[in-house]
Amino acid sequence: MAFQRYVGLSVTTKDGESVKIEDLRIDFDIERTCGKEANRAVIRVYNLTKETSAQVTEADGHILLRAGYKDEAIGTIFTGDILCGNRTHEDNDYVTTIEAYDGRTAVMGGMVSLSYAPDTDALTVAQALLDAIGLAYKGTDLIPEGEKYPHGYCFIGMATDGLSELLARYGLFYTVQDETLYIYEQGKETENSELTLEEGGDLLTLPQPLSDKTECKDINEEAPNRWVFGAKLNPQLVPGASVSIESSTFKGELVIQSAKCRGSNMNGDFCVDIEAEAL
Repeated sequence: MAFQRYVGLSVTTKDGESVKIEDLRIDFDIERTCGKEANRAVIRVYNLTKETSAQVTEADGHILLRAGYKDEAIGTIFTGDILCGNRTHEDNDYVTTIEAYDGRTAVMGGMVSLSYAPDTDALTVAQALLDAIGLAYKGTDLIPEGEKYPHGYCFIGMATDGLSELLARYGLFYTVQDETLYIYEQGKETENSELTLEEGGDLLTLPQPLSDKTECKDINEEAPNRWVFGAKLNPQLVPGASVSIESSTFKGELVIQSAKCRGSNMNGDFCVDIEAEAL
């Protein structure tokens, strides 16, 4: 029945030391999208010692955030690299704030200088770019087999920029979710969550239609068939995942486009605000 909230934070510092925090108040706010921009988490820990706060806020550390209910399930809801942090005095508390990004170190560190002869396979180039990024990946099967660079290929810069250019040739995109890089087609799923969200169950608010032409490139293009709703926290509710909905306002399959989750182990429910597109 979703009692006994749990939030646990594990930090590996830049120097390789491990810090685990469980018994203090932890608030989190996580923003995920299916774009190539890194997903962001802001985590606030209350009343850490000055020494521990200094450890967990140092840039280039790595975090793993787990949350859930002890009587139901607990799972990893964010992994990423620390960009910045600080410790402030608020009322009667000392609050440590950590800002982290999913896959940031790999994305920023993947610099390449590539040169290939004419008629090199696009998949060969993609593989070199993915290897330079260094993350686990899925979806290379979407790159058409046998496609080549007839005049050769040359690129110097960030591997993710090169990958974006290559994928754009075939109407493909990439996103990083939980330190895995997914190649995908717009409006198509990257994973099937195999979840069904039902009215009166895991749906906290009923799906409502959203009319938004921000991403449309043609004035005559129809707005995507998108819906917004709230759901109970579940690690599988991430951008790119498909989910089944059973409600009075919508029934069918949706692909998640963005997910904003927030919560605290001290009060309130863990929830996710979702924008999704109908399949």
